[in-house]
Amino acid sequence: MSSKLRSGKLLLGLYALLVVGLPLAGLGYALLGSVGVVGPLAAGFTGRYWLALGADTGLLKSALFSLWVAGASLGLSVAAALGLVLGAQATLRRRPFPTLLYVPLLMPSLVMGFYLFQLLSRAGWLSRLSFQLGLTHSLDAFPELVQDAAGGGIILAQVLLAFPFLTLLFQAIYQESRLDDYRQLTQTLGASAAQFRWRVAVPVLLRRAAPALLLSGIATLGAYDLPLLLGRPYPQMLSVYIATRLQRFDLRELPAAYLAGFLVAVGLLGLILVLIRLTRRHAF
Repeated sequence: MSSKLRSGKLLLGLYALLVVGLPLAGLGYALLGSVGVVGPLAAGFTGRYWLALGADTGLLKSALFSLWVAGASLGLSVAAALGLVLGAQATLRRRPFPTLLYVPLLMPSLVMGFYLFQLLSRAGWLSRLSFQLGLTHSLDAFPELVQDAAGGGIILAQVLLAFPFLTLLFQAIYQESRLDDYRQLTQTLGASAAQFRWRVAVPVLLRRAAPALLLSGIATLGAYDLPLLLGRPYPQMLSVYIATRLQRFDLRELPAAYLAGFLVAVGLLGLILVLIRLTRRHAF
């Protein structure tokens, strides 16, 4: 028993080191690098990089753009999944449709991004097809569906990846919560189908799925490969913005990149803590 206990403590310690110790060490290094204490050009403590942050609007614009992409992607995915679960129960239970929902989940995000780029770009399949059909007369006449200023290509890719997962999740919650029985009960009491959906089913599904929705939104905020492939050089999502500054040949950019990474990581951790507290407060 004692050996099992020691093994369990060892595994727990290693897990804590991986998920807490190393990230905290990285945050500490980024903080020290942002004040000139560590790094290739460390010359002593300085606060000029923090002062210069107020004049640099790139980080703020990247944050706003990332929030827009994450919010739009999650909102569209949730709306599509709820519409399918609440409006097409017969279809969801009829094969092969449930099996088809697993196909996008097996596809890496980079593969999804490459597929959409080949399909929707101005040199892609749809553009060539529209040219052959006479719908467009040049490449520039085809609308920008990827690498657009609004991030539509990134949002579409995120929706295609998240929508099947959320549909399966909502369907599992629907069946586990026996919402069909509640639907019949509300109809017996005189409620309409719309009242059941909006006052009973939607609150139950959203509250039960709140942790998964939180993780999905955070994952979209920190996405890198899809924004890199389907996004523009400006505006950039946060992960691409930070990675670009870290990979520049000018080493003088590193402290500002450390500062951006530190602020983004702290901001995301704070957002996660706030949302977790809210989900716990309103959970069943």
